[in-house]
Amino acid sequence: METKRTSGNSSGILKVVVALLGVGILGLGYYTYDMYNESQETQQILQAEKEQVINELEDLKVNYDQAIQEKTEVSEKLEEAKTRIESLIEEVKKTKKINASIIRRYKKEIAMLKAQRDELYKIADSLRAANMNLIVEKDSLSSDLEKQKQFNDTLLNKNEQLAQTLNKAKILYPTNLKATGVKIRNSGKIIETSRRRRAQQIRVCFTIPQNDILDYGNQTFYVKVVNPNGDVIGSNDVVSVGDNQLMISAKEDIVYENKALDVCIFVKPQDKDKEIVKGEYLIEVYHNGNKVGTTNLLLK
Repeated sequence: METKRTSGNSSGILKVVVALLGVGILGLGYYTYDMYNESQETQQILQAEKEQVINELEDLKVNYDQAIQEKTEVSEKLEEAKTRIESLIEEVKKTKKINASIIRRYKKEIAMLKAQRDELYKIADSLRAANMNLIVEKDSLSSDLEKQKQFNDTLLNKNEQLAQTLNKAKILYPTNLKATGVKIRNSGKIIETSRRRRAQQIRVCFTIPQNDILDYGNQTFYVKVVNPNGDVIGSNDVVSVGDNQLMISAKEDIVYENKALDVCIFVKPQDKDKEIVKGEYLIEVYHNGNKVGTTNLLLK
């Protein structure tokens, strides 16, 4: 009887063990199945995030392309970042075994590239603003320089006009200009004559006016006498008058004291018979390179 009871107990224990093993196997199978499903789901999520990373990189590349066109001040730095983006896109596409750590690394890289882009934007905008300020300052400076140039040109023109006015003011224009034929006796007495045969010289007289602008000192007057035949009578010296060479008949140096002064200049012919002829004579007076008076003389 005792042996039968022991055999029955062993059989029951075996059944319990078998049942427990069966439950364990079923549990392990369920766990394995559940883990498999979870792994598949994780891979799908990681693959989706991988695609998202690629899309973000592609969008960022397009964004950098636009920035390179617009932000020319930092285009070199933008080009470098764009090259890095293209490398990352190729790298992500070629990555077969994806995991959360890799995804985090790529997202961190994307964040850094975006931050770099924003910083480059700020730098480019700052440089552009500075360039605009420089352009405005340059335009303002150019305008000021142009105004200054116009002012200088106006001032120079006024100075030139003033200089011309002063130069003109320094020219003595004689009054009471008169030419006569004269005969000079041995005693020195001068007799005026309108007869060709009696005239030995031609006297040209005039009054120099008062001029407070002209410097005190020597002043030279030239007289040119042209006879009816068109010949210049007298000394026939050649002097410079302005830019021209002038043949003169006589000259007179006077000491000018800024007061009115009467002056007479005598023209002595080199050959009286050839130079003193019948007819009308033209007389010209010059001072400081300018013709300052003309008159005529008729000898009968």
